Amino acid sequence: MLVSTAACAAPAPSTAPERPVIDPSAEAQALRLPFDAYKRTETDIERVERATDVLAGQCLQKKGYSRPALPALTVLEAPNRRRYGVIEPLVATRMGYHAPLTSVEKERDRADRARGGYRDAVERSAANNCLDDSMRRVYVDGTESPLLTRLEREIFEQTRTKDLHVRAAFDKWRSCMRARGQKEYADPLAAAADDRWKDPGSAKAETATAVADVACKKESDLVEVWRGAEEKLQNAAMKQHPADFDQVRQTLDKERAEATRIVQSAKP
Repeated sequence: MLVSTAACAAPAPSTAPERPVIDPSAEAQALRLPFDAYKRTETDIERVERATDVLAGQCLQKKGYSRPALPALTVLEAPNRRRYGVIEPLVATRMGYHAPLTSVEKERDRADRARGGYRDAVERSAANNCLDDSMRRVYVDGTESPLLTRLEREIFEQTRTKDLHVRAAFDKWRSCMRARGQKEYADPLAAAADDRWKDPGSAKAETATAVADVACKKESDLVEVWRGAEEKLQNAAMKQHPADFDQVRQTLDKERAEATRIVQSAKP
């Protein structure tokens, strides 16, 4: 998260080629699951980061220092963009299995670099202290539920390994991949994790595999089948633990309201 780097000096310029910017497609943005409503969204994260930055800036000002404020950013929500591997043809064509930058990520990085480093160790220490204090005021315990995290992980693996409809979709996906001359993979996540993609010399093969992967997901309707299986189990889990999920929602609402209040109070 950006607030964790806000107290650091600006990174040294990199000689590595910059990842291209590809924002989430409409398909990626539409890929939603019931548990999403009980987790911080990207918009939530942007808001609490800005709220923390506002408080940290006020704290630093009292100590005789000043820092440019972080800009407001509009996020395109796509919480499950890569949940089932790469699903967007443009990403597969340009990035293979590697993740692109989003416009928001690029702007966050630009804004952080524009702020520059600190004049000395004293200012850096003051900034770290202010940041720690500000985070404690903004972030609310309980917004990240261990129960939800465990259930989400278990449901994902259960549908991946045991759901008959998902397994049948995997069979169709593998058949499609074979027809396109691709290596035999157990499922799309195994294809994405192929160690070959760590070698830059395999870039063309990676792109070809990722493009075939996306096409075969569409041909087999794999993403919708898998999403549907997870949706069913997530809804059942929510009915089994209503009080726990309600508590998470209340905690999230509390954090959102306080972050919004802090950000709005700082507007001129």
